[in-house]
Amino acid sequence: MDLNLVHLCFSLTIDGFARDRFALFALRRSFPSALKRATCGRLLLCGECRDSLACPWFPLFGQPLSSDPEAVRRHQKPPLPFIFDLPLLPEGAHHCRDLEVGLTLVGSATASAGAFVAAMRELSAADLGDGSFTLSLDGVVSRGLFGERLPLEFARQSGAPKNLQLLPLSDVASGGGGGGERLTLSLVTPLRLFHEGKGLRSFDCSLFLRGVVRRVSSLVAAYGDGEMADDFRWLAHQSREVRVTESRIRFDLSGGMTAAGMMGEALLEGELEPFLPYLRLGEYLHAGKGGSWGFGRFQLR
Repeated sequence: MDLNLVHLCFSLTIDGFARDRFALFALRRSFPSALKRATCGRLLLCGECRDSLACPWFPLFGQPLSSDPEAVRRHQKPPLPFIFDLPLLPEGAHHCRDLEVGLTLVGSATASAGAFVAAMRELSAADLGDGSFTLSLDGVVSRGLFGERLPLEFARQSGAPKNLQLLPLSDVASGGGGGGERLTLSLVTPLRLFHEGKGLRSFDCSLFLRGVVRRVSSLVAAYGDGEMADDFRWLAHQSREVRVTESRIRFDLSGGMTAAGMMGEALLEGELEPFLPYLRLGEYLHAGKGGSWGFGRFQLR
């Protein structure tokens, strides 16, 4: 599958007093307008101007449906083609340095990396906080598959990044090979899973695995050059064979209902190998509702 990811890391400093450890999750309220100003610059509703078909903002936020009816039937509305890794702030954070916000761009969205950097530079404390702290951007790097970090260099004329490190989908999915029947899943930020329209308050491994498979395959279909060839019905059946043998996952309400979700660790056992490519990609792409805005970030061991 010919699709690349780009992973950017923004170094931030908070000056002042951040009362809420979920303060950076307010990014989802201010970033769309900042990115629109960086790409389009118009105040019209999206789709109302003459240039809507060529607008660089619309493919990022418009979630356009595929022209293939069969693809629409399978995937419905595609996810957003970017994913923020947002840190939880220390309790009562005051003058925090070296905070890092990650950003993964998927497929065609990698061409807009420069606009994402410009939008991050524009964001102010009034956008993200409650007026009690200020936020400044200290630097941005492009992160490679093995953790290599290259400070971004920008073209003088266009302002576009010149040295983005592309992460091929197949390389991320392989993760260096290997398999196994046990892994530890750590939910780093609140995971919000829904089943039959209702939010879950306890971890369901099968629903989690099926959700990761669905999210990854939908992103590939929408922003790549084709679809993944796996048997998704078989994977859904296999997901029920994976067991949770130890769990310290709890429903976390410390951030209020707007940031509520499941957090903690669980030990998964069973035939995990068919899901490993999706889980490795899921470490970049997240899981559950709000994945693009920092929710549902997980790590594997």
